[in-house]
Amino acid sequence: MNIHFPPFIYMFFLISGTLLTISSSSWFGMWLGLEINMMAFIPMIINLEENKKSTEAAIKYFLIQAMASAIFIMSTLIDNLPPISYGFSAPNILITLALGTKLGFAPFHFWFPEVMEGLNWINNIILVTWQKISPLIVLSLFFNYNTLFFLASISALTGAISGINQTSMRKILAYSSISHLGWIASMMFTNNNLWTDYFIIYCMTSFIVCLSFWMFNLNYIVQLLTIENLKKKIIIFMNLLSLGGLPPLLGFFPKWIAMYLLKDNIPILSILIFSSLITLFFYTRLCFSTFTLSLQDKLWMVKLIDKKVPITLSLLTIFSFIGIVPLALFSF
Repeated sequence: MNIHFPPFIYMFFLISGTLLTISSSSWFGMWLGLEINMMAFIPMIINLEENKKSTEAAIKYFLIQAMASAIFIMSTLIDNLPPISYGFSAPNILITLALGTKLGFAPFHFWFPEVMEGLNWINNIILVTWQKISPLIVLSLFFNYNTLFFLASISALTGAISGINQTSMRKILAYSSISHLGWIASMMFTNNNLWTDYFIIYCMTSFIVCLSFWMFNLNYIVQLLTIENLKKKIIIFMNLLSLGGLPPLLGFFPKWIAMYLLKDNIPILSILIFSSLITLFFYTRLCFSTFTLSLQDKLWMVKLIDKKVPITLSLLTIFSFIGIVPLALFSF
């Protein structure tokens, strides 16, 4: 658990780039904010320790993001698109694809699990939450309906099916993020405001899951079999099932809203529900195996078993369990 927190200067430019993007009224300002955000995150990926995985992840992240940013800024010049402040009526497919690549939509998702695998848990939290804010807001302002519909459908299915045979916790979270992007994009072309509610709750549940994996030093599924503390098991799988959207946990609330909004769009709703069921299948299978099986040979997990459960994590898990109640009351 020797994780180095990012220096303040990187965090400053990371936040500044996002704020510049979401507050800009021109394409150049948005592109500039995305670039500042990317260049601030790359030094954070490379740990102070000489880790080959983090260096490889930084190179992959830079190449993909730089290529997507180049397509984004060049596609704004095609057909003499006017500035965003004047409005426009002809969405550009290239911009939607470029932002989809930056976010990790399928079929442009191949870089995302590999980058996640090379990051520590602090950077994983930033990548699956904060780094999605700017591209999602730009995408909500300007997208091609048919292209986004295609990306949402493929992402929901790909994220669910590809997560079944994974053994790394980071890759499971990566494919879960891809699946959730399908839900967010579906809400985006149905209602341009409520997708933010889904994204906020997704960020909360992802933060709690990553925090629990970090505090318990969990990286692979096989490590779950060595946990003897029942409280740790409950915390991990309560949050995982909430992330999967199992009712009545907190993660079900945004999917409830999405299903209500998409009730007239049966094809995409069927795809989303099917993908969510697949996700819940391997989460529940993982939960069942961990609660019923036990690995006796605990050679490299002795220190993990002796650690106590932090109070903060317990409180966050309780919120994940009962948080749907006040939110549901507030929605009515």
